[in-house]
Amino acid sequence: MTEHKDIDSCNSAQLLERAYALKSPRQALALYHDWASTYDKHLEEGLQYIGPAEIAGLLAEALEDRTALVLDVGCGTGLVGEYLAAHGFSAIDGLDFSPQMLAVAAQKALYRELIKANLNGDLDLPDQIYDAAISCGTFTHGHVGAGALDEILRLLKPGGVFACTIHRDIWHEAGFATRISQLSAGGTIALDRILERPFFRGQVATARCCLLRKL
Repeated sequence: MTEHKDIDSCNSAQLLERAYALKSPRQALALYHDWASTYDKHLEEGLQYIGPAEIAGLLAEALEDRTALVLDVGCGTGLVGEYLAAHGFSAIDGLDFSPQMLAVAAQKALYRELIKANLNGDLDLPDQIYDAAISCGTFTHGHVGAGALDEILRLLKPGGVFACTIHRDIWHEAGFATRISQLSAGGTIALDRILERPFFRGQVATARCCLLRKL
């Protein structure tokens, strides 16, 4: 983890640049190992991160049942979980591959269960157990590829919804546009909505906020 040992000397913008320069999940794991304790401060105060609020609002509009069991995919420190709770959702599980980020999320007492797992492989979870899933900032540079969509959909009950952000820069490059089109054409999902939104207040829209419904 020595690559990021000087993380305390970086400002918020520099840390975001590091995150966007990641080339692999292994590099991401190293970054979050050191960044977890100050992640919320950098993202919310330093960068005015509004992505979690945007995607939680999209799910809240689509899902009236506030007792629905929701999986927060790539939950990190629990920023999305905070907004879900504010919307009244009471049954939320979180999944992430970073133990350090999960430790921060656990301190917030928002989640029914926290699951350490790697989205770039198969998940050791039963089929069709969640009413909904949500993800913000996970489908981005050097993190998780389009192959994870199938695994997340496997976990959803028929009619379940998945609200997620996909960074514009990897929409085509990482195969998201193709895989979503294939899933839609094959009758697996309906793409209910796709919105262009900024991840950070005052910046250009680089988040594709998608609402997928499992058929």
